[in-house]
Amino acid sequence: MEAREALDRILMPKSIAVIGASKDSFKWGHMLLSAIMKGGFEGDLYPINPKETEIEGLTCYPSVKDVPGDVDMAIVVVPARVVPAIFSDLAEKGVKGAVVITSGFGEAGEEGRRLVEQMKENAGGKVRFVGPNCMGICSSPAKLSALMIPFLHEKGEVAFISQSGGYGLQLYLRASAMGVGINKFISSGNESDITGVDYLRYFANDSSVSLICMYIEGLKRGREWYEAAKEITKKKPIVVIKVGTTEAGGKAAASHTGALSGSDKVYDAAFKQAGVIRAHDAAEMFDFIKGLLYAPLPKGPNIGIVSNSGGIAVETTDALVRNGLKVPVLNQEAQEEILKVIPAFGNPRNPVDLTASLNMNSFLKVPDVVLSQPEIDGLITIGLGTSILHTMFPDVAPEDFMGIYKWINDQLIATYKKYDKPVIVINPAADIEPEAAKIMEDARIPVYTTPERAADVMGVLYRRKLYLDKAKGE
Repeated sequence: MEAREALDRILMPKSIAVIGASKDSFKWGHMLLSAIMKGGFEGDLYPINPKETEIEGLTCYPSVKDVPGDVDMAIVVVPARVVPAIFSDLAEKGVKGAVVITSGFGEAGEEGRRLVEQMKENAGGKVRFVGPNCMGICSSPAKLSALMIPFLHEKGEVAFISQSGGYGLQLYLRASAMGVGINKFISSGNESDITGVDYLRYFANDSSVSLICMYIEGLKRGREWYEAAKEITKKKPIVVIKVGTTEAGGKAAASHTGALSGSDKVYDAAFKQAGVIRAHDAAEMFDFIKGLLYAPLPKGPNIGIVSNSGGIAVETTDALVRNGLKVPVLNQEAQEEILKVIPAFGNPRNPVDLTASLNMNSFLKVPDVVLSQPEIDGLITIGLGTSILHTMFPDVAPEDFMGIYKWINDQLIATYKKYDKPVIVINPAADIEPEAAKIMEDARIPVYTTPERAADVMGVLYRRKLYLDKAKGE
């Protein structure tokens, strides 16, 4: 059976069996069942445990074979030695997909590998599975949170596949706070059956997913993965974190999920050739994802900078140049236009220094002038945090302040949206003034706390543009 058919049942099921369901709130079998119920799953849910008749108000069955209705997918959380027998039952029942939470397989040596082979043999090609040794899956469209805690993103365009269970779960939970919505999450574990390339192909054809991201310890079927990624990146961005880059890290990956990490140089070269965007940590991954989802790609390398601080402007310039971008001097006509609204001691050349005079007219008008220049392909600007605006308007009553703040930001957003050019905002206080970033990001203007992070994202956008241009010419 194709992995695609099984993943349809796993991620969009109408009925689920939790095999190993438990009344003990400290056991995985209880936490998973409870999370599915609290997450709002609207399909049929069947606890399976031969020692119980009822769990959480649901009729409990001794075996999946005893369930009166059809079962689309099963979540398996029983001891490893029992799992192969469970797969015989699943095949007999006609269950096409399973998520095996249980550990003690490929990462546990020869005995674990023997159990995996037994599982596959008993499945007879009729049951495909995620895992084993994983944390579960989530699917917001299906209202399905099959994790140890109930959590679903309200909206999102990202599919996230993580070989790391615990860390992947933490990143899934944190993503929304970083401005990224996860549509579907898979903790892929050992990938003893369905592997990374299967997930890539599946999400490439999922219309609700705009971007695929992966946390990789090692790739199975690596050549297939590369060939698939090379085609998929022409339509959807793929962002990856690849760990196990050192000898010590590689050994840790092998003991964790049984993954063979391989040469980091080989991975790096393959990612670049396939147009895969590599992040080196979670913060970078979410930065890149947010930029790719929110911003149009720059048509060229020329970036404008508008700043109320000379220091940040210089830092941003350096970071852009390190990313292969340019900060060209604006033409004379544009400079004269800018000089009408900034102090005479300001700099209209690019970077444009508005100075610390806190003139609202310059904050609102200069970005429009810079973006309107045909030689400018994108803009990085400094955001107006609430603390700065409090300084500008010290006499405004607190109850009126947020109304003014929103009005100002709405004017800026309207300017940024006038042009089909990427605009990235630096707000050093965004992490302590979340309302500032939220207004911008609700309008899909990405916000970052440092010049380096903003410039790195602009670099990613430009490199993706170059890759797509090259792919079109091939």
